[in-house]
Amino acid sequence: MTVIDKNDLAMLQKSKKNLSTVDLSEASLEGIDFSFGNFISTNFKGAYLKNANFSSAKLDSADFTKTDLSGANFIHSKLFKAILFQANLLESCFTEADLMGANLSSADLTRADFSRCSLVEANLIGSNLTEANLGGAKLTGRFTREGTFSRGANLTRCILKEADLSLADCHGADIADADLRDANLSNSNLIETDLKRVNLSGANLTGANLSESNLRKATLTGANFKDVRLLETKLTGVDLSQVVNLSPKEVTLAIIDKKTKVPDNLEIHWISDETFECKERP
Repeated sequence: MTVIDKNDLAMLQKSKKNLSTVDLSEASLEGIDFSFGNFISTNFKGAYLKNANFSSAKLDSADFTKTDLSGANFIHSKLFKAILFQANLLESCFTEADLMGANLSSADLTRADFSRCSLVEANLIGSNLTEANLGGAKLTGRFTREGTFSRGANLTRCILKEADLSLADCHGADIADADLRDANLSNSNLIETDLKRVNLSGANLTGANLSESNLRKATLTGANFKDVRLLETKLTGVDLSQVVNLSPKEVTLAIIDKKTKVPDNLEIHWISDETFECKERP
């Protein structure tokens, strides 16, 4: 059996097709080329893999706990249920990668590129996604063997300031308590998304579908609601007074109460305790 020297870059690159389940914890492998390699269930805990190339690699169930992967390349890689807990993924690239069920909680994902990748059922709780690119990403749930549809990705308490989620599919995702200030959510699918207590100040929601989502206690100062869909969106008690481009027709389709505030150009007429109309002020 070949002895693995976890710090021998040349030997590891040559053996990359057969490194499944190998222990590479604490290894120092900056800039290594692991593209197209087999690392299923490989242990990378605490390793130094800055600027490493994992493009098109098989990384299902690989463990990158507390690993430095800043600038790493994961384009087209397979990371089903991979563990990236507390990893440093600053400016890493996951374009079109499969991260279904992956654990990226408490990770530094600042300016990371997740464009068009799959984050189905992924766990990103408490991660820093400042200026990250999630354009066109899939953050939904999935149909289970029992025929039910699971919840989408969990981004609870994430920092998503200035992040790009345009065209992202977040159907059923949990994004409660997240910081989405100045984020771009234009044309995103936010149906049934949990957005309780999120900060969407200055966010661009142009064309987003918020039907059946929960925005209770959200901060929406300066958020752009142009062409937003609000069918049965939960807005009870929500302050919408500083929202721009809010359609009275969409407000009428939402779930509000007498504590919900609307911009000065709109007015609400309560017909009964449960029915109302929202119109432009004359």
